[in-house]
Amino acid sequence: MMVALAIASILLVTVLGRPDKPRESLFLFTLDQTVTWPTTILAVYSGILESPVRLFPKATDSNFLLSFIFFPTAFVVYYWHYPRSRNHFAQIAYTLAFTGAIILVHVAVQKYTDLLLSITFSGYKAVPFFIISYFLKRIYADWYFSQLAKLRSDQQ
Repeated sequence: MMVALAIASILLVTVLGRPDKPRESLFLFTLDQTVTWPTTILAVYSGILESPVRLFPKATDSNFLLSFIFFPTAFVVYYWHYPRSRNHFAQIAYTLAFTGAIILVHVAVQKYTDLLLSITFSGYKAVPFFIISYFLKRIYADWYFSQLAKLRSDQQ
């Protein structure tokens, strides 16, 4: 399953990413890492989640590929394909569908592999967290890119 997550991450970013905006994509990737990585570490150390099989067992007790690679890659794809020019219903539907797909991956990893073991937590309880965090990260990234555009236009 680790190999499948790595391949899925590579495919997501190469097929659905924006090759014309690598720096912006890297910013989005890092932005998501700053949220998912500490959140996952807190969940593991508080006993909510457990990762019996880990890529770096001596470095961390949490799942590296899922939290540090797959989820951030998914956020990059989410951000670049977000329907900004559509109505609010389409935007909400897109966010619900996308976060729902991510939750299904999370639940499948919990249920069918040893990569993630839920102690007092199910993937379905993560739905509000993913929806709120995707919304806030998208708002922040929009603000950041608008500020960056202003700086670039002022310099020219």
